[in-house]
Amino acid sequence: MIFGYTKKVEIAEFKYFQFYYSTGNAINSNVRYTIRLDDGYYATIKLDGISEENAVVVPVDDDIINDILNVLKKYDVNKWNGFDKADDRVLDGNNFNLNIIMKNNNRLLAAGYMKWPNNYNKVKKELDVIFNNLNKDKE
Repeated sequence: MIFGYTKKVEIAEFKYFQFYYSTGNAINSNVRYTIRLDDGYYATIKLDGISEENAVVVPVDDDIINDILNVLKKYDVNKWNGFDKADDRVLDGNNFNLNIIMKNNNRLLAAGYMKWPNNYNKVKKELDVIFNNLNKDKE
């Protein structure tokens, strides 16, 4: 069981958001998007092939937060809460982790290793677009 697990969680404004997924087994073969609320929202964007030390930190406005919330609601990501599955037959596979803490302190947690919740690839693709655009704006 995942710590802090409560099945029913409504997607709402969050104070912490982290979506992580691996892309292979080489060094820095993962992606991590983190947003923290601290005198405004700030995103840390760690792209595939980039080291943690070279992750980009950018301020995030309410429009971006709303875009993320819309993706999460569009694909019923609240139903992912408590997802914790692994395919034990696969060695050196890929994994993901989603951790969201809402402003009301409700938490959504989901994780998988070679097992994915419904609409996972669609959510990942849309979040990639949002965060890659944020990263491009920083360049």
